[in-house]
Formats: sequence, C-alpha cells, structure tokens
Amino acid sequence: MARVVLLSGCCKASSGGSAEMDVRYSFTTQFLVGSAMFARHARKIEDTTQSVTEEIQADHRAFVVSAIMQSVAAIEAEISEIIIHGPGHQLGSNGIDKDARDFLLPLANVLDDCSSLERYELVLHLLQKSSIDRGAEPFQSADILVRLRNALIHYKSVWGKELESKKLIKQLKQLRFEAPPFISKSSNFFPHKILCSSCASWSVTTAKEFINRFYVHLNIRSPLKPYESRLTVPEIRRET
Repeated sequence: MARVVLLSGCCKASSGGSAEMDVRYSFTTQFLVGSAMFARHARKIEDTTQSVTEEIQADHRAFVVSAIMQSVAAIEAEISEIIIHGPGHQLGSNGIDKDARDFLLPLANVLDDCSSLERYELVLHLLQKSSIDRGAEPFQSADILVRLRNALIHYKSVWGKELESKKLIKQLKQLRFEAPPFISKSSNFFPHKILCSSCASWSVTTAKEFINRFYVHLNIRSPLKPYESRLTVPEIRRET
C-alpha cells in the first residue's frame, strides 16, 4: 500500500506496508498569535484600576518581552520555511514553487549565516523578485524590532546615561510609545518605559506587516491571512 506523507498539506507517496500520515508543524502563526495574546494581557494590566503590585508588574514585563521575542521568532521561522520547503509551502503540494524550493534548499546553510532580514532580501534577490525597500516601512520597523529583541536577549545592565547615546534607544524613543502608568517618570527609558503594551502591539503589527509584504513580493498569498482575527492587538498609544 502507498505511504502518504502529509507535510503541511503537501502529499507524496512512497512504498510501504501500510497507510500512514505524517504532519509537519509550522510555528510562524503560533508565534504571532501568542504575541497578540501577550499584548492584550499587558494592556489589561495597564488599564486596571487596582493597585499594581511588584508581582503584577513582573507579569506585565514578561508579557511584553514575550510579545517582542515571539514576533521576531515568527519572522525568523517563516524565512526558514521558505528556504527549506519553498515558496507556497503553506498552500499544499499544488501550491509549492518546486523549482524555487530546489534552487534555494542547497543554499540553506549559507543563508543561515545571514541575519534574518538579510535572508528575506537574499531570497527575493535569488528568485529575481523585486526587493523590499530598506529605507521604508515595514523594513525599518522590522530592523528596529529585531535589534530590540537582540538587546533584550543579550541584556546588559548599564547606567541610564550610557544608554542615551545608543542608536537603538534613540530610534525607540522616536516611536513615542506611552509608558506603562505604573512606571515612575524617573525610571530609565530602557528597559522600563519601552516595555509597554503599545510596544507589544507594535511588535506584532510590525512582524505581520513585514511577512505580508514579503509575500506580496513573491506574489503568493500570505500564510497569516487566515489568522487575521486572532492577530488583533490593542491600539498603539503614543505620547502627545
């Protein structure tokens, strides 16, 4: 009997003694749906009328950091899917661009040495598609988001004055996110003021828009489209 292998909707047959089904799981949408959930939880805490304890503040910070981390993880996961399984991998076996997949797969190890956003650029270049404008949105925000994630992963506790001169901090300040109401005005901007529900919402929106824009350049339906309702986040509040 034929052995059926289901890989994210892609079927192929091989010889075997019985019918089997295998499934390949994609984490891109899971990461973003989770990030959106964390953003909503963070906003609920900011909007509470009750006293915000230290423990609740720690929960809030964890929600925002998780939203940032998983939003970048979604960006990284999706380009890996493209390189290994081919454009259209989410559409099933009939939707995969097999020629593009066969062209990209041998380059996977080389592309792995590049940053996540560079990998998106290189894939478009290799497939002779129009490039994403580095100097415009959503690339600019995606770049800031990735560097914010990196700053959190490799966090170094330094004095506030040392942070003021850093390019990333200046760019984050220009986003003018409203700080959590329970954070003292005298607190350092990074990490205390920037880790707000608006930053969490922006992270989800940035990752979603970047991935969707990439698929526009590929001229393929984005895998995020069916999950739009689950990617709803609180509005971004900015300082006046």
